[in-house]
Amino acid sequence: MTGRHLALLRRTSPLGFGALLILILVLGVALSDRPGIAHATPIPRATALALAEKGLTVAESEWVNRSHHWYNEVLADRAKYPQATVWGAVPLFEALDAVAAAAPTRANLTAVERFARGAENYWDPTMGGYAPYPGDRGHALTWFDDNGWWGLAFFDAYRVTHQARLLTDAERAFTFIATQGWDTAGGGGMWWNTAHPYLAGEPLAAGSLLGADLYSVTGNALYRTDVDGWISWADQHFAAGNGLYWRTGTDPTPTPYVEGTMIEAQELLCQAGDSARCSEASALASAAMSRFEARLNMGPQYDVIYLHQMLAFGQATGQSQWLNLAELMADDALAKARTGPNTYLRAWDGTPMTEHQAQPNMLQTQAATVELFAWLANFGPSP
Repeated sequence: MTGRHLALLRRTSPLGFGALLILILVLGVALSDRPGIAHATPIPRATALALAEKGLTVAESEWVNRSHHWYNEVLADRAKYPQATVWGAVPLFEALDAVAAAAPTRANLTAVERFARGAENYWDPTMGGYAPYPGDRGHALTWFDDNGWWGLAFFDAYRVTHQARLLTDAERAFTFIATQGWDTAGGGGMWWNTAHPYLAGEPLAAGSLLGADLYSVTGNALYRTDVDGWISWADQHFAAGNGLYWRTGTDPTPTPYVEGTMIEAQELLCQAGDSARCSEASALASAAMSRFEARLNMGPQYDVIYLHQMLAFGQATGQSQWLNLAELMADDALAKARTGPNTYLRAWDGTPMTEHQAQPNMLQTQAATVELFAWLANFGPSP
């Protein structure tokens, strides 16, 4: 492992630090003390889009690294390896996708295409997957969930630009997860990274949703077969009595962004004609709402993934509570996360990001809040 990877705070399990694990373990208790979910003030799509566009302008001006023609992981980074990792950059990738989906202007589509070309620099042909740092070749410890999130961002970029190249980029990520991430010898489960330290929920969820997305546009039955097999295995071996999926093979603690991603994967299989998955997705969504009852507090970089998928699920099923939850979180972000004009470098509850497994002044912190606004520009009330 190179020095750049030793410096990546997140690249243990994203819940691996003691303080955060304690937070997750007590999350249900803390939230259950709330009298119920409040009603948010609706955020019109035009308002959300304006917030997202202004936040993107800040991200693209303040975190840009002109020497590398890319983005820094941390504001004004002077480290030897300053460029954003996959995990550090994926919220910006998705925010650009979401803004272009809400307002498919030539400028917005060009911004997606430009970022996607840069995102391809993480591809490691020797490894056959997306490395955590741009330019890594053949030696880097590589995370399967990174490939899932990156593949999903490529897929969303394809969905707005219709460029076949971006669909291929997404398919590459899925192939890496399917061929190297699945524990064939041990009877199933998805490895956390290429060192195979343990089975994890994040790559299982991200890979499942990516495969379901790819099946929805290609009709290739191999994607559906893989995803159905993974979810069926998880239902039998990787879920607690309440139906929520585990964090790791030895820790059954549920996490919102894993559950939300699995919910949307099953909803897509439902839409493809698997009626059993319809009821399973609905039951899992109900269990998630009960477990994570009200406001989220894991961290913007995690919670925006959950909210994105639950907004999509809510739109598909007509369930308005997910939009209300996203608007509540956006209200919190506007009131408590702002650190400057159109700049959001605190958690949505106003606490420092060091309490949410991140360094101060990270690109992902700014971009995750901007991404939330951008998805509300797609799923929020009109106009």
